[in-house]
Amino acid sequence: MKENAIIFTKRLIKRYVAHNIAATSAQIAYHWIMAFFPFLIFIISLLTYTRIPVIILMEYIAKIVPSSLVPFIRNTINQFILYRSTALLSVGMLVTLWSGGTAVNALTRGIYLAYNSKHVKPFWLSKLTAVFYTILLAVLIIVLMISLVFGNRLGDYVMESLQVNRGIFMPIWNLSRLIMPFIALIMILYSIYRVIPRKYLKCKNVWPGTLFVSFGWYFFSLIFSIYVDNYSKYNQLYGSIGGVFVLLIWLYSSCMLLLLGAEINALYQDIKTNHVIRRGERVKLT
Repeated sequence: MKENAIIFTKRLIKRYVAHNIAATSAQIAYHWIMAFFPFLIFIISLLTYTRIPVIILMEYIAKIVPSSLVPFIRNTINQFILYRSTALLSVGMLVTLWSGGTAVNALTRGIYLAYNSKHVKPFWLSKLTAVFYTILLAVLIIVLMISLVFGNRLGDYVMESLQVNRGIFMPIWNLSRLIMPFIALIMILYSIYRVIPRKYLKCKNVWPGTLFVSFGWYFFSLIFSIYVDNYSKYNQLYGSIGGVFVLLIWLYSSCMLLLLGAEINALYQDIKTNHVIRRGERVKLT
């Protein structure tokens, strides 16, 4: 078992170097950061026309990004609120779709490379597909945020409708709200690794990379946040733009994890396929 793990790790490192994951991750991170703040413009512009306080949005952003980034994002959000307009809403949506679509295209090419699939789509079809995936991801994020924001009201409504005991039901409901982001992350990653590759994949061959990235991303975000908060000197080195460097490093590492998940799935499937072929050859010889 230990030898198999060592062999698997060595082959994964070779694929990491051969497929140039570091450069592809940098490309994806660049376009994601180009889409990150326009997406915030779009969300905040919508919230400022409703009665939902923006502070609720910041509470859930603080749970996702490293804590050192929260003041930087909060200041940016305050500037957006001061100069809100319908033009910002439109521009934010367009820039998000374009930059997000370009990032999705780069991610798609990285996943194709992991499976040695050929990217033969015309440019316009590739761009439309990427924009569709970007819209789908944005809708999932918005639905998740809404479910988190209105979770208490929804729980009260369910309890009143079903006439259940609040003391028993509410702790279970609050626990489900805590694990909902993690479940949503697993579902999104599983969909990415299951749908994007242009090959038939068994469900069990998609789970290793999905679980690796899901748990790895949470642990990495936690460790990175602790490091930045206690040991990093980005603000002293770069001043007010130190938050941008932290965000870039966090996005870059997250993109690298995404591509590593695809490589893990592809390598795992290759090993299983070769094992089945060798077993079939032994059966024929006997």
